[in-house]
Amino acid sequence: MFTRPLLAVIALLTLLPGCETRAEREAAFDSQLRAMAGAPEAGLLNSMGRIPDNSYQLEDGAKILQWRWDTSYIDPGMAPMYQRFGGWGWGWGGGLWIPMGGFPPTLVRQSCIVEWTMVSGSARGYRWQGAGCQKVTP
Repeated sequence: MFTRPLLAVIALLTLLPGCETRAEREAAFDSQLRAMAGAPEAGLLNSMGRIPDNSYQLEDGAKILQWRWDTSYIDPGMAPMYQRFGGWGWGWGGGLWIPMGGFPPTLVRQSCIVEWTMVSGSARGYRWQGAGCQKVTP
């Protein structure tokens, strides 16, 4: 009896825009980087939006360009629930209110590192890592 409306709600929820999974966001980020492959160094710098944070010259003549992003935010936590112990009746009949559960605010840090390998002045390969990459727009 309730299965049809429930199935309709589930079907609508799957069609909502903006409900990407982490894997989909990571695939989109990787696709953006893949589109930059083969670009000259100046084009890569333009696409990445800023100069790299580090660069390394390798013995074989290749160069590694590295970008870093650090994102941090405060998770607000959850206030505790209070449980009354002891006392009498439902009014102000004494007893003790004890906090139960809850957790304090927490600082959450997420980082992202993107490295490009430059060979003969063009972007040949890349690698990236970090949970913060989902929030980066190169």
